Amino acid sequence: MKITLSPQRREDFLFAEISGDVLIVNGHAYDFSRMGNGDTLPRAAISDEFFAGDITKGDDKLSLTLLLPNPINYSQEQAFPVPLVDISDGRVALPLPMPDEAGNYPELPPLPELIGPGAIDWTQLVTKAMKDAAAIADHLAAMKAELAARNAQVVTQIARIQDRINTIGYGIDSGDATEEDEAEQAALMVSIAAWKTYKFALGKVTKQPTWPAAPVWPVMPAIPVIVADPEANAADAA
Repeated sequence: MKITLSPQRREDFLFAEISGDVLIVNGHAYDFSRMGNGDTLPRAAISDEFFAGDITKGDDKLSLTLLLPNPINYSQEQAFPVPLVDISDGRVALPLPMPDEAGNYPELPPLPELIGPGAIDWTQLVTKAMKDAAAIADHLAAMKAELAARNAQVVTQIARIQDRINTIGYGIDSGDATEEDEAEQAALMVSIAAWKTYKFALGKVTKQPTWPAAPVWPVMPAIPVIVADPEANAADAA
């Protein structure tokens, strides 16, 4: 078991004792044996004020935080306590206050008698399976959002390229287009074909065996520079 201590200036005491996955706090026994590796029990599941954070379990070890009352003559060890790691069964050795003028430390009071089991609301337990399911759902939502964003970008690019191709086509039909205009249109025809191919490839992403865990995204084509693009001109003006 690992216990992190959170110091707080107060005049009461913390008595803690360990027996396997059971932690006795001031006479109340809290049995955490129902927790599996990767599980988290929220702080709110325990009404005891001496618990100062969530309880977690990993590598078959519990980790939790307890309030550490600091008396008026608190020591540096009490004010800045180090985590207690790999604590053995028995009484938990907590930092002591400052010694008296003779250098004597106060005698440790005996552990209080066992009052009974501490109340734990197990309905609030977040298991590893629940965390894994939530992580998978979050990742799926993120991948769907990424796919939607890529598709939206394709629609925008195809529309702007096609608009420029059409505009140049009007000039060609009227005989006003220059050779440079015709060359631009030819280049844009290649570009729009690439974007349509990209759009088609995006439509197959969800069919990949690695979807949604690790989709392989098709390579996005280069975005063509269209000098006459109204949106580009508006951006330049802003």
